[in-house]
Amino acid sequence: MYLMSTYQDYFTKNKVQLYGSKKADMPKPELYVIYTGDKEHHPDILSLKDEFFPDTDCCIDAKVKIIYLSDRDDIINQYIGFCRVFNEQVALHGRTLTAAKEIIRICRDKNLLTEYLSEREKEVEDIMLTLFDQEKIWNIERDNIRAAALADGISLGISQGAAEKEQNMIVGMLKENVNINTIAKIAQMTVEQVAAIGKKAAVL
Repeated sequence: MYLMSTYQDYFTKNKVQLYGSKKADMPKPELYVIYTGDKEHHPDILSLKDEFFPDTDCCIDAKVKIIYLSDRDDIINQYIGFCRVFNEQVALHGRTLTAAKEIIRICRDKNLLTEYLSEREKEVEDIMLTLFDQEKIWNIERDNIRAAALADGISLGISQGAAEKEQNMIVGMLKENVNINTIAKIAQMTVEQVAAIGKKAAVL
């Protein structure tokens, strides 16, 4: 999905003619995913066809290279280390200010993203707390919306009232300048879907 979205942006930005008789020019794709767990026996490359459609004549495949934690002291390894500390502290302290402060303290002690965290400690704390709070609020509201929809005998997917409530929450977060990627994650939507809601409400 990310690849198709990236290609679409590329075609639009470069005004590539897609429906003419001439073959369209497009860059060679490379797909990567950062895995924050232990490598153990996991593969270096995942194949869409092999994982989901083995022993079938599948007409499409995509191969993704997996990046694991290594001995290199680069930004990717520091990011993976940060994610591990994040998960550990949230498991210990929940989604709280204590967890946010511990994440920053431990990462600084382990020299993980030290320069960035030192320069933006308060900003990073605020981002994490916003994410924690918005996710909690969203989950509570979403559960209430689903319960109300089910009580009325209406499927959530086709309930206009439920959809409107979800959109109003998204618009509210956009007005509070919550990062659009954060909103998309909380709402379980794509960034494009969130942006479309924002544009419709004239807040983007």
